[in-house]
Amino acid sequence: MQLTRHPRRTVIALAVAATLSLAACGSAATPTPSDAGGSAPAASVAAPSAEAPSLTPVPGGASTLPEPVPTRIGTTQTDWGEILDNLPASFPAYPNVEPADIPEVATAALSVPDDAATVAAWYRDAFTATGYGVELSDPAEDGSRVLDVQADLPECRIQMTFRPEDGSTIIAILVAAACANGTG
Repeated sequence: MQLTRHPRRTVIALAVAATLSLAACGSAATPTPSDAGGSAPAASVAAPSAEAPSLTPVPGGASTLPEPVPTRIGTTQTDWGEILDNLPASFPAYPNVEPADIPEVATAALSVPDDAATVAAWYRDAFTATGYGVELSDPAEDGSRVLDVQADLPECRIQMTFRPEDGSTIIAILVAAACANGTG
């Protein structure tokens, strides 16, 4: 088809093609019979559906579920390094522990109504069972013991000091800030 020879036919053909394309697309309006007065037919628009269409989940696609809000444990800088201000929820808990007051800065200070050797051995076994590297010192002159705990991540380390005191044991715990995601 040459536009210069039959411009009128080209315009008509394009107009007809455009009209047919629009008609093929359809519309939400459906014609209704005209009224007896001879007026133009009225268009009826389909009512919107009360129910939203369900979406098909796409594997690996974005989730519409809310993400859990991460909680961050505060930290404190010490001579030992940056420590957590509280124990992670996954930290092993010896039976019958209670908070204790100690003069030094620690992640936690606990009091246990058992001897230092028993409590230190319990923590050594608990950390060993969960795959941590542990080293328990020999008793000092006063009966104190130190447990050094190392995770796969070198920055995640824990040090626990067990001191005998009046028939119980005071535990001073240092947990490195790199262990913020848990210890077990």
